[in-house]
Amino acid sequence: MKRLLRWLAGTLLGIVLLLVVAVLLLNTSMVQGRLVEEAVGALKEKLQTEVKVGRFQVRLIGQDIRLEDVEIEDLQHRKMFILKELGVELDLWRLLDREIRITDAKVKGLEAHLYKDSTDTVANYQFFIDAFKKKHKKKAQEVKKDTVKKHKMNIDFDKVKLEDIKVTYNKESASLGSLFIRKDKNDMLMGEVHDLASSWIQKTKKGLVDTRLHIGTIRLSNHDEQHLLNIGGIRYITDNGKPRKNAGKPKRGFFDVGHLDLLAEMDVNVLYTGKDSVVAEITRCQVKDSVSGIDVRELKAHIEANKKVAHIKKFRISLPNTTLKFDEATLQLPSKKQGRKLAYKTSLITGSTLLKDISRVFAPVLKNFTEPLYLQTTLTGNDEGMQFSNVKVNTKQKDLTINAKGYISGLKDKYKLHVHFDVNRMTAQGDSKERIISHFPVKKFMMKQLHNLGTIGYIGTFDVLWKREQFAGLLITKPGNINFSFALNENTKYVEGTVRTDSFELGQAMDMPDLKKVSCQATFKFDISKPRTAIMRRKVGGKLPMGEVYAEVNDAKYKLIHVRNTVVSIKSNGAVAEGDVNIRGKRLDVLCTFSFTNTNEMNKIKIKPKLKFHGLLGGKKAKREEPEVSDAELKAARIAQRAEERVARNAEREVLKAQREEERAARKAEKEAAKAARQAERDARDAARRAEKEARKAAKEAAKAAQQQDE
Repeated sequence: MKRLLRWLAGTLLGIVLLLVVAVLLLNTSMVQGRLVEEAVGALKEKLQTEVKVGRFQVRLIGQDIRLEDVEIEDLQHRKMFILKELGVELDLWRLLDREIRITDAKVKGLEAHLYKDSTDTVANYQFFIDAFKKKHKKKAQEVKKDTVKKHKMNIDFDKVKLEDIKVTYNKESASLGSLFIRKDKNDMLMGEVHDLASSWIQKTKKGLVDTRLHIGTIRLSNHDEQHLLNIGGIRYITDNGKPRKNAGKPKRGFFDVGHLDLLAEMDVNVLYTGKDSVVAEITRCQVKDSVSGIDVRELKAHIEANKKVAHIKKFRISLPNTTLKFDEATLQLPSKKQGRKLAYKTSLITGSTLLKDISRVFAPVLKNFTEPLYLQTTLTGNDEGMQFSNVKVNTKQKDLTINAKGYISGLKDKYKLHVHFDVNRMTAQGDSKERIISHFPVKKFMMKQLHNLGTIGYIGTFDVLWKREQFAGLLITKPGNINFSFALNENTKYVEGTVRTDSFELGQAMDMPDLKKVSCQATFKFDISKPRTAIMRRKVGGKLPMGEVYAEVNDAKYKLIHVRNTVVSIKSNGAVAEGDVNIRGKRLDVLCTFSFTNTNEMNKIKIKPKLKFHGLLGGKKAKREEPEVSDAELKAARIAQRAEERVARNAEREVLKAQREEERAARKAEKEAAKAARQAERDARDAARRAEKEARKAAKEAAKAAQQQDE
């Protein structure tokens, strides 16, 4: 027994001594150098390329591994992978529990240069993947026979630090200044990222766009079991190598997706994270582009999202003089794999705005628009277009109110872009018309006549198409109602259209008391080309619009003359407007010409008619034309037209009756629109409640899944 015990003790001591010697030898540079040479040789043979390792060190006592100056070339002998330093400290005793515990890891000076010239060529890193790919897979029968369950090796860490990381793929690149992640005493992650940058080339329909993104800092901290994420110094730059869209076009806004230089920063509270879901709050977000004029002062929202849908609550965005907010919105996230497209809907959006906030970005003509507008709408849409319902816009005094609905389609192609709105009712009271127009830096024609119209109501539509705007509808004014339709053609630079009225007090509108009610239809065409009109202004001067009007007057009264079947044509060169009137009667034709130079002095126009009589002299041929009209001739003309006047009065009564019916129909339409708006608002509230219920259900399921996962 003594000999056996001495033999066992000696054997154990020998094993311990051998282990100690092995550990000491493994910690010597000579042995480790030899091991590196063997490993590098095997790796060269496997990869069939050049591999270099400057230094490899393993310290079993200190439980750490160090690797320095590693280089791997691709098959074209280009440096594909470079690593200056890798250091890992391990808790080797955790290996007994099938767990790799990294207490401290550091990677410094990592560079990867990856290439794939085209879709039909092999990437320069593919050989590396193929070398370590499993050659043979188990057959189905062998898998069934393998009844032993394999336990996965768990990997955990305490601290990880990355420094000076660079990756390039063809012409795209990404870099990282530093990243430091650690776990606090509650086993929650904390960390910082500095100088994260990326650059790539976007392929768009209009060509290539050089794009760069840089994030200065990302800080992750914990407070009351919440993850607080602070992102600062975000800079997003695009450059398509072309002049800005508004170059040489002062009326065009500065917004150009090919020339962006955005600066942003934000704070996010991450309330919950699961396998497929996240709940977070954006508590602060600011975005600014000093060139284009984009200036988002505040953005806040509560977000609950999974792979399929995102629910947004308590959304609020503020510009310098604009605030928009809504309580709830649902966003369906797109997925090509599952055939799911982008779609969204919101609850009622409310807010106020000064249009000058978007003047530099989109419309410089709004730069002086300081009239505050209050608005609301409900929005639904997808990646192709959007629909607006329950649209209401009004001024603070509510002397301008608009109720409408509409849509925008063809968002992916500007040539197919179509903006359409149905104006259910617009009312402009008092001097709101002149006040609104005064905000625009445009020439103001016929402002006095506009004032004479009094309160204006409008029911109709407007459309914005590629280089064309169209307007149509019914204009309700104090002197009478007018049906109109006109279009602004940006290609030809002309405004063309038609107007029609059954009864309109034209004299009241034009400050010409001798001119009474008019029933007519007219077509017009005006030149809005600045180069063309500038040439004419230099030649003749003047302040009148340039264009022409052709009207057919069904019924009109001027002084004591009551006429029908009248044709009027007016042509203006900008300085002088000249007109011709041709009135055809049963026994009398009236011909006259007139001209004016100022629309604000229409009452000073002198009209000298010329008459043609026929059928009044017992079949004898009357004089073809008389230079002047005598009292006897006017008396005879009045007697001859009394019968026609009676018919005209009856027609006038019919016009008034039709007008009243039209007003009743408009009021009925307004009531129906208000009813539909209330129903839409109720539907939106119901949809919001359903979305909230679904969101709470999803959050509960996510929390339950997370709890089961923890258990």
